[in-house]
Amino acid sequence: MFCSRCGKPLEPSSRFCPACGATVASAAWTAPPPPGPPPIPPPGPQMTRPRNNRVIAGVCAAFAQRYGWDLTLTRVIAAILIVFTGVGALAYIAAWIIIPEEQYALPPKSI
Repeated sequence: MFCSRCGKPLEPSSRFCPACGATVASAAWTAPPPPGPPPIPPPGPQMTRPRNNRVIAGVCAAFAQRYGWDLTLTRVIAAILIVFTGVGALAYIAAWIIIPEEQYALPPKSI
């Protein structure tokens, strides 16, 4: 820990700098992160194929909705990958199988 005013090294428990007398904020010092791999961030919302606004299976709509992409641009890129590469069609079919479909929405109860 160092003084923010004069740059001299400080003891971790000190409240004042012995060289210049400046107060040391305890919140300014933080412990170094523990060694090892970084913590895993919490998972985001699960990707689902929507039941509306889909053309073939909703794969492009699922990617656009999950990552905030433009739906039309996602469909154009998918079409280019499917037409010009053999892997694009296989990836689309695999995503169709892997990504679950959105659950049905129940209508509101009327009294």
